[in-house]
Amino acid sequence: MSKDIQIDIKRTGFPVKVGKVELWFDSSFENLRRYFNVDELAKDKLKVAEEKAKHIHFPEEITVESLDEKTVDAAFDVNKEFIAAQYDIIFGDGSFRKIYTEYPDILALEKALEVVGAAIAHRLEEQEASRSKEAKKKQNEYLNKKAKKSR
Repeated sequence: MSKDIQIDIKRTGFPVKVGKVELWFDSSFENLRRYFNVDELAKDKLKVAEEKAKHIHFPEEITVESLDEKTVDAAFDVNKEFIAAQYDIIFGDGSFRKIYTEYPDILALEKALEVVGAAIAHRLEEQEASRSKEAKKKQNEYLNKKAKKSR
């Protein structure tokens, strides 16, 4: 009878709480490539949302009289899609829906994105400093072993 070998994997990343909703930020190298392109990826999704709203005529000059419910809803939907895309790119698909279910306030969630971005950037700087320190430690250990062998 053989015994199974169990190797645990600890995910790279950290939890981020937005209000009461806890999300996970994946800080693996693979995901960081996406994260640093969040604006570009969100703009691509915005283009898709704008295509959906293309049939709506937005007036050149906006006045109370020129706005109708359909136009306001279309503009709101485009903005909401853009905000949703950013949350989903940063935290994974479905993240925006979780937050919006708890906090159905697109303006508040848009403002929170700035805070989220700054907090994540700070944490990534801390992680990078820790990784650099660990790499330097391993390098020194290797060099010390190599120096002892060559004696």
